[in-house]
Amino acid sequence: MPKVKLLVLEGCIRCNALKNKLNFYCSKFEYVSCDGDNKICDYTEELSGCNEYPMAIVLDINGKITEIVHFTQDYEMVGKKYKLMDGVAGYSVYSTDQLVDYIIKL
Repeated sequence: MPKVKLLVLEGCIRCNALKNKLNFYCSKFEYVSCDGDNKICDYTEELSGCNEYPMAIVLDINGKITEIVHFTQDYEMVGKKYKLMDGVAGYSVYSTDQLVDYIIKL
């Protein structure tokens, strides 16, 4: 299983729902608080073009980001994987449940 970091904001309803649902499945993930100045969160927002939380980043064995899973308002992008840059894919979801399902299947 690839390493997954979940980028969350404190007090965010969707972020709390994500944590609760993943904890229900007894899955262990690293949570990264994006409150304040956090370089990985800023970089992920810039790369994905999304500033809605939560987001997930998938890392390879060397710790390099290979995929960013994020929310989208564009219905045509939901459930699609696309290229953000060489070696990094984006995947768009529309709900916390869809994000949870995608993460669990990794």
